[in-house]
Amino acid sequence: MIVAVAALAGAVLCYGVAGDRLSAGAATALRSRTWWTGTALQGGAFFLALLARRELPLLVVQSAIVTALAVTAVLQGARGVRRWGSGEALAIAGTVAGLALLAAATVTGPAAVRGSAVLVWSAAGLLVAAVGVALPGASWRSGVLSGVAFSVGAVGARVLVSGLPERWWLFWQLPGGTWAAGLLTAGGLLLGQLHLTRGLAVAPAVPVLGLMYVTSTVLPAAVGHWLLDERVRPGWTAAALAGCALALLAAVQLLRSGRDGSTARTG
Repeated sequence: MIVAVAALAGAVLCYGVAGDRLSAGAATALRSRTWWTGTALQGGAFFLALLARRELPLLVVQSAIVTALAVTAVLQGARGVRRWGSGEALAIAGTVAGLALLAAATVTGPAAVRGSAVLVWSAAGLLVAAVGVALPGASWRSGVLSGVAFSVGAVGARVLVSGLPERWWLFWQLPGGTWAAGLLTAGGLLLGQLHLTRGLAVAPAVPVLGLMYVTSTVLPAAVGHWLLDERVRPGWTAAALAGCALALLAAVQLLRSGRDGSTARTG
């Protein structure tokens, strides 16, 4: 459990730095060293989160990733890029408090994967994200589709690490379900990154990232509850919902204040 918590903390830190780099380099994407730096940090964050997902439920991990926005705000404030107001300080505190409430309310441990229903759901989500590539890159659509794709990646990763045998390095001996989870995870991450980059290139960060974070928190939490037997502690349901809502609302406030501060500096 200590390893899982430490890995999740490292993932949040990497995601926090990556978000700033990706937003700065999204306009030129593949030609931007800044964008590639953000993408590399996202990759490292994903593998750290992968370690955490074996023991920690999807609701906790996905909500923790939302708090990466607080990391971004702190780093930008320390470098003088972003001015902090009382509302922003409260938003940072809200993300941390919401995550703490969630962590206290949920039962930890590996997921209980029974049957193929979760893989069918993931395949359907991946298909939606793939079809969405052909649609115009509107801010709300890119935010939702990136959230759907990243949800597939999160669920697939949870299934993957929960079902790995002790001798996991003998990959040719892994069962078909494990291979399917791995492929769905990879597909979700690639499509999520594509939709996120398209959205950030043409729209402000608030609608794109806000919708992405909401979608990629709510969908995996629902799948974890209904299909992977992830549960909250008896009598803690209201606390878990309140923690999730608090973390998401505080994250949106951080996004909004960051956009306003950037506008004020460049105007």
